[in-house]
Amino acid sequence: MFATLVACRAGDDPIDDDGGDGDGDVGAGEPCDPADDPVDESACVPLATDYLPMDSDADSYEACISDGGVYELVSDPPGSIARVEAADEIADLLWRNDAPTRDDFTMARAAYEFDQGLGSRVERREDLHYPEIPEAEWDPGLDPDKQCSNTQNAENHPDRCAGPVQIRPLINDAFIAGMSGEGDPNVHAARIEAAIVWFSYLSVYKEAFTCVATPKDCDSAWAYYTGGAQADGDVIGFAKLVRDYSPTAHQRIFDGILAVRCFRDLYSIDDFPTYADLPAEGQALFDNAWEQLDDALARGFVVALRQHLLAHDDEQCSEALEANWAFVQIAGGALDRELREHDATAADELAAIYALSEPGTADIERAVELLDSVIPCG
Repeated sequence: MFATLVACRAGDDPIDDDGGDGDGDVGAGEPCDPADDPVDESACVPLATDYLPMDSDADSYEACISDGGVYELVSDPPGSIARVEAADEIADLLWRNDAPTRDDFTMARAAYEFDQGLGSRVERREDLHYPEIPEAEWDPGLDPDKQCSNTQNAENHPDRCAGPVQIRPLINDAFIAGMSGEGDPNVHAARIEAAIVWFSYLSVYKEAFTCVATPKDCDSAWAYYTGGAQADGDVIGFAKLVRDYSPTAHQRIFDGILAVRCFRDLYSIDDFPTYADLPAEGQALFDNAWEQLDDALARGFVVALRQHLLAHDDEQCSEALEANWAFVQIAGGALDRELREHDATAADELAAIYALSEPGTADIERAVELLDSVIPCG
């Protein structure tokens, strides 16, 4: 849908001697990529409760549709595929090529705001790790899973309503700054990238939960992670970011998605339309599947963060240190809750490192050490 936007990207336009493009763009260095340092997860093993699609005889799940490791759709291909494709177009415009121009930000904003697109879901995305909004506060005109669209609910529950309260303003401010030519465009692009990764992480987790009452949301969880591909296929979005640096973490996330799909296959929506209708063993199975996915998603997010941390000492990042650190600070803040649940002391130390304006090599190495020790596996 947005291929023409990338084809028209201004990256090949003539550049003047001062690094601008002659039309109000601010000169900036080359964006940097996450470090390609190897990720050692050789000590990671599945939990006894985990679903193992490639070795289904060794897990506690009954035979189901996910055995063999292929995701099978519940319904028609979900609209979330187009949203992840739009995020991929935004990536091509803003951080996978040269420093983005004002026109690049304008085209990326169009991709973000298309009807029922990425922006429409950011503005209502909930973080289900936090307590739900009390039913007494619900807006009767909104579905239960869209209560964060109500401004008052969002203001009263900022952690639960992470999309409208935290992620949307971050993205909007970065787009406005980029389109106006204000400041370093690589920094604005990095903030948008980190916010989209954060949104993707929350979206997979959310859609996996609402799949209990709305089976097609299983498909949305799969699509928000891969962009509509199998684990070994042409994944895009969050899945590509994780798989490029940790095939193990990537496979663990995909296995978690398959675990939820397996649950949905074993417990028909016709017989069990809500979580409360499930028998105790069905509830336990879903809880285990959702937790398996949650753990894997957290590790995948950690992988993205640690590779950006390590890039801070790379020569290829020397022209975009501020931008790279902007990604680290946003992603680190988004992961603080998960880290804090495991080790509050480590979370405090990481927060202090993220607050630095000019971290040194020792700070970077310590941050990576802490991340890998607190969340070493998925």
